[in-house]
Amino acid sequence: MKEIGKPCIHYTELPDVPPDDRYFHEWNTFRRELPRLLAEGNEGSFVLLKGTEIIGIFDTWDQGYRAGLDRYLLTGFLVQPIQTWQPMLRVRR
Repeated sequence: MKEIGKPCIHYTELPDVPPDDRYFHEWNTFRRELPRLLAEGNEGSFVLLKGTEIIGIFDTWDQGYRAGLDRYLLTGFLVQPIQTWQPMLRVRR
């Protein structure tokens, strides 16, 4: 469900990232697998990704993040919400 007042984007409109992006593989895996994760009833959970693999699904972002730190402390990983409407983040440079 889309939250009123928060900027969101439908998962089908998630943007590409450039191939040199640190999380290129994780982001593409997330975009590819999100429809399946939603269809399986995981909306509201969080997914931990490393490279082209889904490592796990967690009830909270903190749980996913801690699992990522435990396994991949010195390398990158990605924790994303499983939602039809994805929050938009604004990054200032």
